[in-house]
Amino acid sequence: MSIFGLRGRAVQKVRDLVSDHLHWVEETITAMSQTVEAYLGGEGWESLEERAVEVHRRESRADDARRAAETALVRGALLVGTRRNLLNILDVLDLVANSAEVAVDFLVYQRVGVPQILHPLIRDFLAGLHEEWRVLHSAVDAFLAANAEETVRLCEEVDQRESYLDGVHRRLVLRLFSLDIPLAEKIQARDFLDHLEACANAMEDVGDLLMVSVAASLSF
Repeated sequence: MSIFGLRGRAVQKVRDLVSDHLHWVEETITAMSQTVEAYLGGEGWESLEERAVEVHRRESRADDARRAAETALVRGALLVGTRRNLLNILDVLDLVANSAEVAVDFLVYQRVGVPQILHPLIRDFLAGLHEEWRVLHSAVDAFLAANAEETVRLCEEVDQRESYLDGVHRRLVLRLFSLDIPLAEKIQARDFLDHLEACANAMEDVGDLLMVSVAASLSF
């Protein structure tokens, strides 16, 4: 069994290419999280810049993997409807990696000062982000295996985890603006938090696209 009943070498090639893209998106998220954790642990800017370069390298590999998968799809692998759905999913998956890269760039190159009191909640957010990604990764795997029921179940869990992270983000922003620090510092720190949230939002968007794709496949 493969993508919605389709079989053959072309389908397996697409599955392998999408899996490679997933791998490099995950690597980018991991490098982003490690950079933020290093920042919270007091690592210096020069070392953080080296970490940012590694985030860029992994995001670039994710771009390469996405383009390879898109090329295989454009050349005619899969039916038109499935092809279009997968192209959309790949585009938004790439936004997950892009958002992680942007968060690191903003933190490191803008020299953001995040108040110490927010650090525990940021760590909670990062842990939740990794959990959301784990579930999303499983949802994409289920989609590629044509397991509609499991895809839907996992996408619903992605939505729940993103809602939890929305709550953590709100608590972070509220706590930030209750502090007695200059407004400019609050705005800069809030913008960094918003970049982190964008990564979680992009994961939710992938889940939404998977749900739409499953619904479309069941309508035939």
